[in-house]
Amino acid sequence: MLHRYPLLSRLSLMLACLASIAAGLFFSAGLAVRLELAAQVAPGGVAASRLAGVELMQAVLALLFLAGCVFTLRSAWKVLAVRTDFALARVAAHTAGAVTAPAGGADEIDRLVRALDAVADQLGGHLADGERLSRHAREHERFAARSLEFIYRACACLAENSASTPWLTALLEDMAGCLQARCCSLALLDPVAEGLGVPAQLGAPRLARLLDEFDAEALARGGGLRRSVSGPAGEMVELAVPVRDADNIYGVLIVEAPGEFLFESRHSRLVDALAGLFALSLGNLQRNQRRRRLALMDERNAIAGELHDSLAQALSYMKLQIARLQLEIGRSCAACAPGGRVLEVSAEIKTGLDSAYRHLRELLSAFRTSMPPGGLQQALREVVEELSARAGTEIGLDYRLGDAALSVNEEFHLLQIVREALTNVIRHARADHALISLDCAEGGEVRVRVEDDGRGIQPDSGGEGHHGVSIMRERARQLGGSLSLQAGVDGLGTCVEMRFRPRATGA
Repeated sequence: MLHRYPLLSRLSLMLACLASIAAGLFFSAGLAVRLELAAQVAPGGVAASRLAGVELMQAVLALLFLAGCVFTLRSAWKVLAVRTDFALARVAAHTAGAVTAPAGGADEIDRLVRALDAVADQLGGHLADGERLSRHAREHERFAARSLEFIYRACACLAENSASTPWLTALLEDMAGCLQARCCSLALLDPVAEGLGVPAQLGAPRLARLLDEFDAEALARGGGLRRSVSGPAGEMVELAVPVRDADNIYGVLIVEAPGEFLFESRHSRLVDALAGLFALSLGNLQRNQRRRRLALMDERNAIAGELHDSLAQALSYMKLQIARLQLEIGRSCAACAPGGRVLEVSAEIKTGLDSAYRHLRELLSAFRTSMPPGGLQQALREVVEELSARAGTEIGLDYRLGDAALSVNEEFHLLQIVREALTNVIRHARADHALISLDCAEGGEVRVRVEDDGRGIQPDSGGEGHHGVSIMRERARQLGGSLSLQAGVDGLGTCVEMRFRPRATGA
């Protein structure tokens, strides 16, 4: 039954047995003394025979005691020495040699205690590592959740909105919050920003300092940048990722984070994903605008072709015929002397035909005008460069429409109004300077002003005799706006002002 108990329990039982044997020896020794006294009094009696039995029992108990002591010592040696060494070896084996029992110490128990303390320390380190890994895993999980939510909001904005300043700024703010960065900035190439009508540099909550040192186009075409620098707020890490697709480069996305922030692969993937979303959005918007412009240009070219093939030819034929009529009247009608009524009427008809023909040619020219990829701002710059070089008049452009939602048709009408106003400045005003101003008033109303320092025109005269003014008024009416002519500052020159509300803003 002893094998059912632990070794220490067996040792306790053996010690109890030894104590019992020792007690038996002590009792038998006392009994033997009394029997020996009794045998001396009555030799050869019962006492003598009993004394022999007691001595035999003492000898047996002594042998048992000695055997028990030897067995107990052997068992204690196994428990305290052999098993302790075996336990230390197993501890070292299970900890892959990381824990070694010190050779010094009072005994094996001391060594075992130290080994167990070392194992406890190692387990404590493993628990700390596990807790750290658990926190890291939870942080990764939270970041993944924030990233998925951010990507969802970005895709929703991409599907529902056009590229506007509030939309882009909101995405940059969400990105800065997701990455816990100091700021996120988007720098677009000038043609892209002009075509979309947004600022070339956007930032939330501020612009990245990297843009003060590097050009956005150089960063985008150079493949981006990653560096650690010292700034006014301490160490910081800067990451620049190009915004591009397979065909075009649109700009660069910049993230500025604290110096202790480590850009891991998960952060880089998020920044790359947002740069790809920006590229997809900007590319789609540019392609949509280009398709709408091409569609409108095709339609206008078709209308111009129809007008040229029908009305223009008819007017040309009528001009030829009225010239023949005037010639025949002068030859065959003696009553039609110079200043006569017939010649006067025919001259008025010819003047009307010439005016209608000139008006038609202007319409044909306007219909065939193309809109560049950069949109209205680029088109206005090209008009300014063309007319400035041709006429010598210094023309300035102050474009502040920003992200005003203008349709392609509205852009064409604004372009033609400005072109016509500048043409009148060059032909009639004899001005040295002219300024084109485009801005948005409160409520979304668009205001266009063309000012010059020329000879001027009578306020609210309507521009009689100037067909360009009537064309501009007609275009303003088609946009649902109004056009007015006023004297310039201090009565010098003329100010043509046109106001209208884009259809995208509503009434």
